[in-house]
Amino acid sequence: MKNINNIFRFIHRRRHAAGFGVHSPFAFNLILDTIHTPHSYYIYEENRRKIDKAGLKKQANIKYAELIFRLINRFNSKNILEIGSGLGISTLYISAHSKQTSIVCVEQDEDKSRTAQSLLAEKLGNIIFKNVLPTKRNSFDAIIWDLMEYPLQQEDTLDVIYSTMRSDGFMVVNHINKGEKNKETWQKILKLDTLTMSFDLGEVGIGFFKPSLPNLNYDLYF
Repeated sequence: MKNINNIFRFIHRRRHAAGFGVHSPFAFNLILDTIHTPHSYYIYEENRRKIDKAGLKKQANIKYAELIFRLINRFNSKNILEIGSGLGISTLYISAHSKQTSIVCVEQDEDKSRTAQSLLAEKLGNIIFKNVLPTKRNSFDAIIWDLMEYPLQQEDTLDVIYSTMRSDGFMVVNHINKGEKNKETWQKILKLDTLTMSFDLGEVGIGFFKPSLPNLNYDLYF
């Protein structure tokens, strides 16, 4: 029975990834134009060169970082919180959107933070590095959370997300299926009363806090 369910879920994810069975125009366009897109950006090659030069190629999840860039670019997000910013690879792509982009990076590992600051040396005017979560007085257009880089204080983190996410904002959560605790955290995010539409990409979750969107979840491959 489990194998049969897995087969049906595989087919379901494949269909949604191609846009089949997706009735929301917002979701349809997001899947085909942003999550899966035939287009490239000049910044991709530039950032890959910077990552190679810094000796971080093996640690880089380029596919994930480029997805974040496309989402930030599509929704023109300017105030961004990155929880578990690690070596700064995703931050490099977030900061590529605009010179007006402001990023708060939360990273508790000092060595990783130093590596990130070196990688982002040209961008530091718009980036704040912290080792604690921001206060509820902040507000963000987008929140990026890597559950492996910042697995601590998950209840506090959820509270910060709930309190600081602007209406019409979105969040991206990495490693949502890496262990039971991460799975539980993703399910808690899905239950936030301000979250509307969501996308489960397997290891990555995307959630929108747009009141105009219907309460729907789409499972698809990425």
